[in-house]
Amino acid sequence: MNWKQLASTKPCSAYSIFCGVLDYPESILEKLKSGNKEDRYGFDEWKIHVNPDNETSEDIIKGFNRFYYESFVHTIFPDPKSSDEQHFNSDFAEKTLRLSRKIDQTLPVTIRQGKLTHVFNIKFEYMDLFFFPREIVVYCFKCDLSGFSFDEITLINNYLRNSGVTEDTQFLYDSLSFLEPRDETGSNNNSLSFGNKMKVFSLVEHDEDITKEEENMLLYDLGICAPIGSASGVNPYFQPSKEYYQELIEKNRITVFDNWSALSLFDTFTGLFRKGALNNFIWENGYFNLLYLQSLYVKHYLFKINKIFYSKDANHQELEDEFFEFNKYYNPSHISYNFLPPVIFKKIRYSLAVSDELTLLKEGIERANKKVTEKRDKMINNILAFIGILAVFSVIWDLSGWVNELFSGNTTSYNILSGSLTVIVLLILGIFLFKNYRKKSR
Repeated sequence: MNWKQLASTKPCSAYSIFCGVLDYPESILEKLKSGNKEDRYGFDEWKIHVNPDNETSEDIIKGFNRFYYESFVHTIFPDPKSSDEQHFNSDFAEKTLRLSRKIDQTLPVTIRQGKLTHVFNIKFEYMDLFFFPREIVVYCFKCDLSGFSFDEITLINNYLRNSGVTEDTQFLYDSLSFLEPRDETGSNNNSLSFGNKMKVFSLVEHDEDITKEEENMLLYDLGICAPIGSASGVNPYFQPSKEYYQELIEKNRITVFDNWSALSLFDTFTGLFRKGALNNFIWENGYFNLLYLQSLYVKHYLFKINKIFYSKDANHQELEDEFFEFNKYYNPSHISYNFLPPVIFKKIRYSLAVSDELTLLKEGIERANKKVTEKRDKMINNILAFIGILAVFSVIWDLSGWVNELFSGNTTSYNILSGSLTVIVLLILGIFLFKNYRKKSR
């Protein structure tokens, strides 16, 4: 394999969707849902973008219910229903909204690579906003990278996901700036990506005569946005260790049919297709809009709730109740009537470490419940102990009165007897408490 030649080869088609996650002020959603176009900051009602038969977005979403469980579809699209049966939490649905903005412009993007400067004319197709409960919004914009070489695709993907605000991409951040709370000077901090980079959902279709192992290496290079030839060692700077490369290929690769494979990583999802195997309608409308976006939201929600849960002033009971409802609707055990969507969904969640966040939160809830239970039990035991002590003194006084009447009948002997018994009980109680204290302090 001539990797340098492959690096400069142009695939049949290539598309990348860049995604970021933000927390937004709750008041913004109320304004956006008002229905006034001028209050939507240039965004329109969301629609299906890959629509060769020109169907309505509502009909296409309803059609999803033939392949996916309706309860799962409603976690992203709660509005279109195929029946009167409700499969979603109405409180969650109230905080869900989808908006879209058509860009459809080819714009120059300048990328510096060492001593070289590249100017790429990149087609930006659209920008979408997906609002979810807990004031979380996932934004995404799509770029058509068809016409660029494999090496240029990895360079562009890596630049756009990492670059932050530049002169070339300022228009993207200007479109989203209304989502950020501003300080007293009226400025924001341009932190429009969660963490240090955006996620990339990339689909590449090629017609190269390469072996399966070479295809795996190409998939790896595309997935980590490294120069083509890194996995093979031709570009040794980004060459992975054999162990790491093998682990990713074994655990993160999706391989079901011979004409395509995918690699799901924490920062990227990359599909590599033989010519004719890429169905954009299914991959963008179904696998991206449903599986990938839902997983991104769940990941960020769990991260956010974990952060709140372990804060000083957290209301654990309230968070536990909220998580119970969230887990019921957004963490389904089954999502589809078909076999392939669950395979892809499982890999996406594995690569995003969603189960780790779930485990952390569940363990935190269990520890908090245990502490509450222990505190309640301790309080009840203290009350019972106090009642028991009162009962002991009551017995002492009754016994002293009975013995006094039986033998002497005068007040002095009663006082001596009851006082002696009280002192003995107090000494025994004191010795017990002292030994218990020493045992705990060791």
